[in-house]
Amino acid sequence: MSHKHEIKKTHVTFVEFDDVIAEKLALNTEYFGEGNSKDRKLEFDFEYCLNCNLRLLNGNPAMTQGILEDEFERYVKNARNNRYQSVAETTVQHSDFEVLQNLIRKAMEFGKLRANNS
Repeated sequence: MSHKHEIKKTHVTFVEFDDVIAEKLALNTEYFGEGNSKDRKLEFDFEYCLNCNLRLLNGNPAMTQGILEDEFERYVKNARNNRYQSVAETTVQHSDFEVLQNLIRKAMEFGKLRANNS
């Protein structure tokens, strides 16, 4: 099935912040986290077609569906429901940051494989 792509783009930034331990937060009102953040950021131009599975991260094919639903696919769903966002920023706890980084790398590898096989 051939169609003209209806492309939208959202600039997505993931900002690392300190891990927060709920028990410490409940005991100390001045507690602001573990102090383990490395102040890292991940930034992507996420381009997507509203009518098919075309997904690009910084211009490279990516397979975000089923892998990064909350991180990227929610912007596709929002745009389809007339709630398009051109810019988004999300905070990620330190302990989850590298996991997210690895998932994004794998999504890009899968996207490249899929593009090479089509």
